Amino acid sequence: MKTNNYLITFTNNDLLKLKVKNINFLFPIKDYSVGFIKTFLLEDINIPNSYIYINRVLDKEAISKLKEDLPKLNKNIIGICFTDLGIINLIKELNINLKLIYMQNHNTTNYESINYYLEYVDSVLISTDITENEIIEILDKAKKKLVIPFFGLVDAMYSRRTLLTNFKDKFNLETQNIENLYESTSNQNFLAIENKYGTILYSKKYIDYRHIEHHNILYRFINPINLDLKTIESILNYENLDDISNKGFLNTETYYKLKDKNL
Repeated sequence: MKTNNYLITFTNNDLLKLKVKNINFLFPIKDYSVGFIKTFLLEDINIPNSYIYINRVLDKEAISKLKEDLPKLNKNIIGICFTDLGIINLIKELNINLKLIYMQNHNTTNYESINYYLEYVDSVLISTDITENEIIEILDKAKKKLVIPFFGLVDAMYSRRTLLTNFKDKFNLETQNIENLYESTSNQNFLAIENKYGTILYSKKYIDYRHIEHHNILYRFINPINLDLKTIESILNYENLDDISNKGFLNTETYYKLKDKNL
């Protein structure tokens, strides 16, 4: 019998009503996370086998504060998902026994680089920028089990600038935290979420990779920003969600070989 292990970004308490087994929740942490509507204090995480998510670029001040905070983690927290590689040295320096999952989506596009990261971490999230064949090749050749995108919003861009606030100040608009943005050159819609540490733009369509199966999968990652409990249940039940999702780059290569040019 197939057993799926899920890693789900904790967006609200309704997720506790899910009746699916083998779920680990991922908590975006206040002052250390960007691109989330709701963040959490470390001391408030009381669900066993949880991960914390640290995805902002860490400056010297943030590293110093994190160095004070990490030793205080309670026993419910079993690991850190992160994007700043400085976390690896910090955990080593503090000698804390936590699982490390590297989740810099746009840096994990081939098995050579992923296997390099796996020398220092327990797992890696495979990028959404590559095709299904490339994902399978990575899973075939990875030294450890990996996290794969399963369903959710994908971050298209992260800026340390407060882009929404800057734009609204410039044009004297009312400030809101979340915007639906249309980019005319690429004809794409984006969801922008900002806090004082920066802004993340998400592709408006949710990616749906639920059909991918492989023995080398540690977790199936769900990032259900703005989704209600009923829709999340539909995700886990493999129901059709074509109206809100697409296959991303699974069937579309994102790199091209330039033609030779005679000089």
